[in-house]
Formats: sequence, structure tokens, C-alpha cells
Amino acid sequence: MGRKTFKRTVFAHAVLLAIAATVSTGAMAQSNATGSVSGTVDAAPGTTVVLINKDTGSRRVLTPDANGRFSATSLATGNYRAEAVVNGKVVNTNDSVEVRVGQGTDISLGTALKTVTVVGSAKKIEMASMGSTTVFTANDLAKVPVASNVGAVIQLAPSTTRGDSRFGGGNAPSFGGSSSSENAYYINGFPVTTLLTQVGFSQLPFNSIGQAQVLTGGYGAEFGRSTGGVVNIVTKSGTNEWLAGASYSITPNNLRASQRNIYYENNGTPLDGKLRFYNEANTQTDQTISGYIGGPLVQDKLFMYFAGEYAHSEYSNNRVANTSAAGTLTTSNWQDRTVQTPRYLLKLDWNVTDEHHLEYTRISDKVQDNRTYTGFNFATLQRTNTYGGGIDYLNWGPTPVASQQGAEVDILKYTGYLTDDLTLTAVLGRTRTPHEQTPAGYNPALAQVSAPTGTTPPSLGVVPILQGTTGNLLVPGAFDTNKGGRLDVEWKATPKHTVRVGVEKNTIDSLAGASTAGGNQWIYLKTDPLTKPNQQTNPTSSVAGNPLAQQGYYVQRVVSATKSTPTVDQSAQYIEDRWQITPTVLLSLGLRNEGFDNKNGDGKSYISLPTQLAPRFGATWDAKGDQSLKIFGNLGRYHVPLPTNVAVRGAGSSLNAQQDFVYTGIDANGAPTGLTPISAFYSNNNELGQAKNPLEVAAQDMKGNFQDELAFGFEQAVSKGLNIGAKFTYRTLRTAIDDHCDDRPFYAWAARNNIDASHWGYNCALFNPGEANTFNIDLNGDGKLENIALTAADLGFPAVDRKYYALDLFAEHPFDGKWYGKATYTYARNEGNFEGQLLSDIGQADVSTSQAFDFPEFNVNAQGPLPNQRKHQVKLFGYYQASPEWGVGGNFLWASGRPRNCIGNAPDPTGSDAPYVPGGPVTNYSGYGSAYFFCKGVASPRGSLGELEEDIKLDLNVTYKPASVKGLSLKMDIFNVFNRQSVEAIEERMYARGSSTVQSTYGLVQSYTAPRSVKLTASYDYKF
Repeated sequence: MGRKTFKRTVFAHAVLLAIAATVSTGAMAQSNATGSVSGTVDAAPGTTVVLINKDTGSRRVLTPDANGRFSATSLATGNYRAEAVVNGKVVNTNDSVEVRVGQGTDISLGTALKTVTVVGSAKKIEMASMGSTTVFTANDLAKVPVASNVGAVIQLAPSTTRGDSRFGGGNAPSFGGSSSSENAYYINGFPVTTLLTQVGFSQLPFNSIGQAQVLTGGYGAEFGRSTGGVVNIVTKSGTNEWLAGASYSITPNNLRASQRNIYYENNGTPLDGKLRFYNEANTQTDQTISGYIGGPLVQDKLFMYFAGEYAHSEYSNNRVANTSAAGTLTTSNWQDRTVQTPRYLLKLDWNVTDEHHLEYTRISDKVQDNRTYTGFNFATLQRTNTYGGGIDYLNWGPTPVASQQGAEVDILKYTGYLTDDLTLTAVLGRTRTPHEQTPAGYNPALAQVSAPTGTTPPSLGVVPILQGTTGNLLVPGAFDTNKGGRLDVEWKATPKHTVRVGVEKNTIDSLAGASTAGGNQWIYLKTDPLTKPNQQTNPTSSVAGNPLAQQGYYVQRVVSATKSTPTVDQSAQYIEDRWQITPTVLLSLGLRNEGFDNKNGDGKSYISLPTQLAPRFGATWDAKGDQSLKIFGNLGRYHVPLPTNVAVRGAGSSLNAQQDFVYTGIDANGAPTGLTPISAFYSNNNELGQAKNPLEVAAQDMKGNFQDELAFGFEQAVSKGLNIGAKFTYRTLRTAIDDHCDDRPFYAWAARNNIDASHWGYNCALFNPGEANTFNIDLNGDGKLENIALTAADLGFPAVDRKYYALDLFAEHPFDGKWYGKATYTYARNEGNFEGQLLSDIGQADVSTSQAFDFPEFNVNAQGPLPNQRKHQVKLFGYYQASPEWGVGGNFLWASGRPRNCIGNAPDPTGSDAPYVPGGPVTNYSGYGSAYFFCKGVASPRGSLGELEEDIKLDLNVTYKPASVKGLSLKMDIFNVFNRQSVEAIEERMYARGSSTVQSTYGLVQSYTAPRSVKLTASYDYKF
């Protein structure tokens, strides 16, 4: 044994011991950002296989086993040359080995002196993956007409659809019938999912994407925290050749079709047929400037890649709806909006040796959204240009879940090829997202002032009111952070068994909520000086020597906040054995344990789920033994966590308090001076900023959100120019977590147990719908918690049900130097009584705290097709290289419409104090109004009103690369060529709260798909 081999072997054993010692501790950031190569070579004595990265010169030297098999895992994506070396002499090469993220590449090398010509390589099917995976390279994304964002790329994959437009649409996709908060997103192996809500993700300069892997199901034990899909992006890196480039694109308003107006439906109201939103006058121009540079800082050793992008969009649009038959006139109906999105990526790669590699990724992504409001007259359809205020947002918006929220991201990754059979990867990372909300003219140092007539002394004159912002704003300094790490070991234990183990941990912290704009509000009041204004406040006359107090003048300082600093600890451990049973049959046997610990602002757990076992099984069969036909299947369980916003809404602190003072004067800002307190700081509801009791906000010993999935199918290379395949998928949601607000079962329990609950009030609690739950609640106010066990029947809910059945078919023509094309068809049924963590029926984005299970009556008739069902989907995309100078691309979608509902009042308007019994009368105990699947007193089962209109969209592009100017590219993309603007969502609630008259907005279109637009791009690439 040589000295170097001895050192590597000792180090390898030390690493294995370290892993064994830390498996129980957890650690979190997905590291599957690489691919693998395996194959066979003639098993001649002294043979090795060398894999050389053609871009960076990095090398892997492999020794084949006795049968000539070799494999290399955790390879950086890119293009490689494979060499068969016998006794130090290269005898065979394959110069066209492509490594794709999350996939395996199989090659064959003899030992006869020759160069392998890869004529038939297109016939081979990738055999290593057992799930549903689509990989897009930078070349694909450059040639297919697709918007320059990851959300648009996701929509190219089968079994995906845009989420509800009120959640962000394409940037909030649904995978396989799941809600938009159930997905996981990674860049270079680290999670970049939006932390506060889990809806959406941080992005990066589009030109820096090297490969994008979209997993729509069946992923292995290394992936978790998703019951929807996984998006795994690998960025570009520097190479041994210096490259640079720049581009400019514009989507001008004068080449954009007009948006469709939105009109009121005919509901028997004065607004029938009237204009609600005047969208025809909306304008939008988008511009993006980007650039990159990359190359070797040290040849073959140290590489740099930097990409920057600045997107600038100008909008002018109708902001507030018309609510009058005669035409509304206000000073803030219209808005002019500027959105600036600067992004950059820095990637450093260091090949320390051929066996050790370090990489660092820095990403900056922020979205600055500035809005100015002016007047608009719906009677004349003219702007009045009367100033009506405005607001600025940073990584935030009026609907936060639908707003783009970027992050500052740092990722450090180590890959060590410790031996031919042992690979170690370690990832450390952090993300931070600041949030800001700043109304125009807002001065945070100025308190709000309220001074009704007669409440201040005439001698002090008119009270100045300088703070124009009222109510609550996002808390100052709001942020979300994630600090995490991951450790993975892959060990080829025997020629037939490759074992992977890993540990992960994430710690997510947020500062969230809202607080009084200006810090507090001064409310001037006048009372009888001799009597107490309330139980907590002394008479104003109790302060001697103050003439204003003796007249009854006083002021109240009011503070309101829902500020919270929740934390979520996420940990996982997994083990997986990839067992090559025969040369043609590969099994994957995996087990993952997910741990989620959600804590309130005091650091106390309100939901702790340390053990959530998720078995994963997969298999592939090389049916013909030549990699032309793969038959595969997988079966697994998947869990999804609760984001930090659940604590803000359900377990956070609440401050709603005041203190009363007498005063002697009022300053120039309207604030009182010469204050003397006449009360303590008090709250009528004991909301003094303390966090809720974590034992009361959630049922004890709950199960987590999890789903089981079964999929099987085949892929076949029919010929060099045709691959086909089919896959069947079945998903079923087993348990869910949501909030419950029905107090009747608790009063019934108290009556059965002779407990006085007459002074108790229920503030809702998290629970497992459709199952027995045990709550800890202080019913009688003695300071002690009662342990209240309620059955599913006591609570009145049916079992949670969400099922997804899908048949995916595809045909693909691999790129042959001339053209590439892919066609997919999906037939899907997504049915049940529960969409998931969001509630698209009414556009409610309160993740895992929607109204879906607040009261059991809401579930009557709730069984049916769910909002993310698109029964039929056809997707076609591809490109054709007509000549070295000219190329064209296309992207087509045809999808069935979304199911349509009518949600109305309970048939019995009088609420019943008795707990609901399934099959019993449906009463309006909730007081919510339109929350029931009844309309006009008649059952209206989910989906019984049919579907919205189908979604049809064709995108085309043409690219010209003049031979006379090498490196120059001119491209025109036309999106939605036929300008078909389809309805995305409608208002499904028939009545306003407290009313039995059909509201004017029932059936109203909420949004249409985007109109036709034309994007013009000029880019230049230069090789030094």
C-alpha cells in the first residue's frame, strides 16, 4: 500500500466513524447537485478509467472491478472525456460524456486503441433515476421561448400547473395536485424556498443557470420537506477559458396587446354588466440588462464565474375597483409602479487536488417595488392625476404571499473523493431576506394623532396631524433567515451495493408581524374630571396643579402589534442502499426521518415532530439489456413542514394595549407634552405582548403533514430519433395540520365533566383534521389546563382526503444537430375535500391556518375536484436550427380549465350551540357567511358547476446569429401569439358576510392570463 493510499484510507475510516457518531444529531441543505457516470471496460490487467472535465481539467481516476465495472458519483455537471488507460497508456476514449444533475450516464470503453464514436448514444435511456425527472440545460433554456424566470421553466414539466394567481401564479406552481406551499427549491444544493410562507423561492440571474432539474415525484431519500415537487438548480461555473458576455432585452408596451377589462357578472344588482377594472388602459414595459464573465484564476485549479442582472419594469394600471353604477371617483384608483430587481451570482471553484474540491456561491436577489397612487374617474374613464399617496416595498407587497421575495445567499460546499469507493460531500449555507413596507411620506418618528372636535383645549389651538399613515405596518426590521448544513457519504460497499447516508439541519428564524405606524397613536379625549373614564384609569382631577386635567382633558397612548420572532428547526437523517440485483435490475431501498420543531417567539415548541419516518423504494429494469427500454417504479412517503408564518398567526404574541395621561401642552408634531400617567399600561383583553401558551395553540402529540405516492412506467428509445414513455402516478394525502375554531365540542365536553366554561373564549388551535385530537385548554380560568380528548366524531370532521391520479405520456426527439422536440400529455384527477396548506377556493394564503377546517359544516359537500386539477394537459416545446445563423423555437400549452364552485351561506341561518353531527342540519354557527358548499339553500358540491375555460397558449421565437459578427445574437420572443387571455380564477363566494343577497362580485373574474407580448433581445458573447 502506497503512502498516499494509506493516508486516504485512514482518513476514509475516520470519516465513516464521524458519520456514525453524528447520525442522530441532524444537519439541512440538499446536496443532490451533481450527477454520476458508470460503465464497463475490458477487464485487462493494469486498466484504469480516467474522467476529465473538459471545462476545468479536473480528473477522476477509477479502478474497475474484476468484471470491468466502474462508477463515479458526485460529479460536477458538465461535459467530460472518458479515457481507458492500460499501464499508463491511453488506449480508448469517449469524448462526449454529458453529466446531468441528479442523473446517471452509462458509457462503454474497450481497451482496443481507438476513439469511441458516439453515433448511437441517443438510443440509451438513463437508468439510474427512478422518479419523475426533467432536466433543462442552459442551451435548452436559450432556445425554447420561455420567460426568464424559474417559474416558467417549471411549467414545461408534466404534472405541473400554475397555482392560483392570488398566490403568485407561475411563481407559485402546483406539482401533482399539491398546494403551492408544498414544494422545495434548491440552488447548488442549498434550500432557497421562501421561508415565511413556503410559497415561491429566491431567484438568480437567468443567464447563470447551468442546469435546472424539475422532480415531479418519486425522488429518493436524500430529498425531503416536500409533498409537491422539487426544483434543483445548478449554476454555471468558470472554466479554463475566459468568457464574457452581455445582453439587453426589452418587452415594450407598444408591442403588447391590451389586457381584457373585467366586468361584473349578472347577479341582479345595480352593477350588472358594469366595468369593474379598466384594464385596457394598463401599460407595462420590461427591460433587463445582464452580463457575465468567467474563467480561470489559476489554470486547472481556481475558477471564477460572475453574472449580474438588472430588471426594470414600469407599470401603469387601474388599482382599485369601480364599485358604483355611476362610476367611482377617488384619488387613489390608479397606480404608477416601478419594480427594480438587481441580482448577481458569484461562483468560485477550487480544485484543491483531484480528490478534493471546494466551491463557494454567493447570490443576491432583491425586489424593490415602488408605487404612486393617483385619481381615476370611472364615469369618464380618465385619470385625474390627483395625488393619492403611495407605498414602497422591499421583498414584500400588498399580498405578501404573491410578492417576489429575494434573499442574500451564501453556500460553501466540499466534495471529497476519499477513495474510489467513498465520497464525502458537506454543505454549509445561509440565506437572509429583509422585508420593508414604507408608505409615501411616512416618518417612523412621528406618532399617529387623533383629535376629534371638542377633545382638546381651545387654548392650545388646532392639533397638527403630520403622520398621514394610519393603522399598522409591517414591523420595522422584519426578516427571515436560514442557517443550515448537510453531510452526505456515499460508499460503494460491494460491487452490487452502493450505500448513501446523510444528516441535515436547518434553523429558520423570522421577525414578522405588524405594529402601529409611527410606534404608537395619541388619541385625545375629554371626560368628566371627577369620574374614572374606565376601570383602569383614575379621574383626571386626581392630578393636582394641572388646569387641563381639572377640565377633564386627557390623552390615550395606544400601541398595537402582532410582532413575533418564531423559529423552525428542521432536521433529517437518511440511509439508502442502491442494490444492483442483476446486471439489468437496480433497486433503491431508502429510509428518511424528518424532524420539525416549530417554536414561538419565546423559543418554546408548540409543535414538535422529531420522528417522521419516510420509507422510499424504487426499482429500474433494463428490460432489453442494452439501455433502450427502462421499466421503473417507486413507492414512498413524503412530509412537508409548517413555515414560520403559522406561529405569527396562531402562536405569536399579541400587543393591543394603552396607557392614559393628562398633559399640559401639545408640540409641533401633535404629540402631548408635560405628561402625567393616570393609569398603568393595560389591555382590556390581556394582550400585553406575551406569546400564547404553546400548550394551548396546538393539539398534543399530533401527526405531521404526509403523503404516500406510487408511480410506475417505462421509457423506450425506439430509434435514434425517438424516445417514448408513459407513467402512472397515484398520490394520497394521509394527514394534515390546519387550525380549528369551533368551540362547541369543548363546551359539550365541559358540560359532560361538570366544568364551568362560561367565561372561556376559544382562539382556535392547530389540529389533525378528521382524527381524534387531545387539546390542553384552561376552560374554567383557574390557571390549570384541562386535558381534553375529543374523537373525530366529537369534532365532527370527515377524514382528510386528497388524491391525485395521473397518466403521463411523452414522445421526444433528441437533438440531432438540427432539431429537438418534446410532447407530453397528462390526464389527471385531483379530488378530495382538502387542497392542502392553502385555500385557492377563496384565495386564502394563510398557510396551514385557512378556514377549511375552522368548522365541520364547511366540509359538507366539500368532496370533489380540487382547485389544482387540470384534467387534460398537452405541452409541446422544441427548437429547430435551420442554419448556423437562424434558429426558431416553440412552446405550446393546452390545458383544461380549473374546477368551478359556488360557495354560499348555510341553509339554516340560525346557528346551533350543539356540536355538529355528520349528516345533521348545517347551520350558520360560524358567522362566516359564504363558507359552505350550499347556494340558495341547496347543496352545491365541490366542482359541480363545471370548469372555467381552457387555457391555450402558443409562444414562438426566432434567433439570428450573423456570421459576420461572431458572438452576436438577436432574438425575438412572442408570448401568447394568438392573444388568448383565459380566465384563471373567479370569485366563488355568492354572498357577502351577514347578507343573504347575492353580492355583485359573485362569479367575477379575478384574473386573466397575460396578453400577447413581444420580447426583443440582443446579446454578445466573447471568448478571450
